[in-house]
Amino acid sequence: MIRAEFTGMLPGAIEKFEGLLSKMAKLGPQVVKGYDASAGRDNFAYWGVAARIQCAKMADLKEAAVALGFLWLSDDGDLVYTDGLLIDDFQTFRVNGNLELMPEKEGM
Repeated sequence: MIRAEFTGMLPGAIEKFEGLLSKMAKLGPQVVKGYDASAGRDNFAYWGVAARIQCAKMADLKEAAVALGFLWLSDDGDLVYTDGLLIDDFQTFRVNGNLELMPEKEGM
């Protein structure tokens, strides 16, 4: 069952965030923000690959998140998982749920 905070996020990102939460369970991490359709197309939260997670030891969370390939955006716990994709990739509307950039269709 998907966490309410992850509703609207891409499955590939959800899987990574759940892995991080499991790894850091002893610190009691809390997801305080997830998908945000009002964030605008220049924000990873709009594309369903960002969340804000807070816990007792934010430095430990940051270390674990970065080791797993997350981008750490702020000391508030703003995290992004894109599997190396850039915001420009998402804006093409060719990123699938597994965080893969699909090829352009011919004739476009």
